[in-house]
Amino acid sequence: MTRREQFEQQGYLIVRNVFTPDEVTQLRQAAYEYRDQQQKLGLVAKVKQAASVKGDLLSKEKLGWVIYDPRIVAIATEILGDTPVYFSDSTYQIGTGTRGFHRDNIDRYQFGQGADWEGAYPLIRFGIYLQNHDTYSGGIRFKSGSHDAADGADVFADTRAGDIVVWNMRTLHSGNARRMKVLNNLPLHVGLENRLPDFLFREQEGERVSLFFSYGLEGKHLDRYLENHIQKRADMQENVRLSTYTPETLKKAEQNKIKVLDVKKLVKS
Repeated sequence: MTRREQFEQQGYLIVRNVFTPDEVTQLRQAAYEYRDQQQKLGLVAKVKQAASVKGDLLSKEKLGWVIYDPRIVAIATEILGDTPVYFSDSTYQIGTGTRGFHRDNIDRYQFGQGADWEGAYPLIRFGIYLQNHDTYSGGIRFKSGSHDAADGADVFADTRAGDIVVWNMRTLHSGNARRMKVLNNLPLHVGLENRLPDFLFREQEGERVSLFFSYGLEGKHLDRYLENHIQKRADMQENVRLSTYTPETLKKAEQNKIKVLDVKKLVKS
């Protein structure tokens, strides 16, 4: 089974050892560096114990290179079947945030209802978790096949530092997943996961640092996402306004066959 076939069947895909240990270390260091800089400017949002730095990844040179890295581009191109379009939808987190199953598309609340469910949905999101989650808490869970169904089998993504995970934005998923000390691979109902005492669960392997970024194919689904997500949400508009790309960055993206949309023209000044 090809990676694309696996992705289309499950609605998500793990690719092992995309980044080297040195690259993982560099990305972690850069994440903290930008967090500390932006905190002084009041540009860090908090969600529970997670710090989310405003502005997208591509505007941060020491993190943004992942978006046009040839290894990532190859995976995105294989899954999408054509040139990936980057539309400034990216962020990163340090720490533990909220959990609960959700989809990332526009028509996310009722399966099969709305324009997002007409045909294939060529919008995908990558996650890079910069620590191990194959036996530790803090990773991501998926409902396998839920990009094409109302529900699916609940599975942990057994990612390790250096791996990437990518999912269809219609796929049900829950971040900040907790693994029990006993029956380590048994996913609990999220309500139980949130209510049970901490001593029953495995710790995280150090502080959780995770990068997220999205691509799509040009067409009606991407247009609709931009209209309803980027143009109508104040937080996304702020993120776009705070994201500036150097000519060198745009040239590297083009050379590596990533199309970068000029999303700033879509948001209110």
